[in-house]
Amino acid sequence: MEQGRFRIGMLLGVAVLLLLLSACGGGNESASGTAEQNNNSSRNVDTSGGTPDTQTEEQSSTKLVTDDLGREVEVPTAPERIVAGEFASELLELGITPVGAGDNSFKIVYTQDAMAGVTPIGDPPNLEVLLELEPDLVIAPTVFQEIYPEQMEQVDKIAPIYYLSFDQDPIYGIFTKLAGVVGKEGEAQSWIEAYEAEAAAAQEQIHSALGDETVSIFRVEKGRLRIYLNRNFAGYMLRSGLQAPAPELVAAEIEKNPFGSAVEISLEMLPDYAGDHLLLIVRSEGDDQDAFAEIEQLELWKNLPAVKNGNVHRLETDKYYGSDIVTIRETMKETAAMLAGE
Repeated sequence: MEQGRFRIGMLLGVAVLLLLLSACGGGNESASGTAEQNNNSSRNVDTSGGTPDTQTEEQSSTKLVTDDLGREVEVPTAPERIVAGEFASELLELGITPVGAGDNSFKIVYTQDAMAGVTPIGDPPNLEVLLELEPDLVIAPTVFQEIYPEQMEQVDKIAPIYYLSFDQDPIYGIFTKLAGVVGKEGEAQSWIEAYEAEAAAAQEQIHSALGDETVSIFRVEKGRLRIYLNRNFAGYMLRSGLQAPAPELVAAEIEKNPFGSAVEISLEMLPDYAGDHLLLIVRSEGDDQDAFAEIEQLELWKNLPAVKNGNVHRLETDKYYGSDIVTIRETMKETAAMLAGE
């Protein structure tokens, strides 16, 4: 009997031990399953929030920049549909063709072919045209904000606006800022290096030909006479590009306003502003030709050193119209050859 009880006890003990082992195994499986569920849950949360790479890409699709009005503007990192109220030539030199552009951009002789497929937006900007173009960025001069405040307020609702001021260096200011906004810094640097090489050659060309002889730019209009300084109508290319010596009074005006456009003078003041070489701007149409014909008959004009020595150079108004970097570069080379007598 005792042996039977002993066997029964052993069997019961084995059964209990098996039950305990089974329970332990089930507990581990449950714990393992819970952990796996937790891990899966954690991965699902990460995926829904985006992987780190995806998040970085999304965050970098736009960036904050500060324009020349001091405004912080959120712009696309790589804009694809740019409207240029001005500065279309600069965009073209960066390898970007704007979808729309202001009226002045179509007057630049050197880029007219490249602008063939660009939509004119008018001046002031036509809001209906802008809506149709669906721009993701608008580039505009600060003067637009001054003269078209209501229109620009509406434009700002269509796309972000980056404002650039004309009152700065067109190459090392405007061009480099624009390149930074559209992510084309490398292209801008390559362009500048090529420009500087051409400028150095052109400077040597005219300095060898002219020495210390001065050069000024004189424009005749009906009822108005102007001397151009260091911006448009050949001003920047002559002063900053070619570094041609300026008459004393012209140099003083540029010192007061480094990127000023022009100063209006009376005819009696012309001898004080005219250089040994005179670049002359007279439009081929309208009353300007008649005004200049009258000036040519005056002794004051005939007695100018530039006139006496045959150093008056007529500029083609259409070619020298722009203050963009393409006009600067091309007219710089042409004017160097002109002044050097080549």
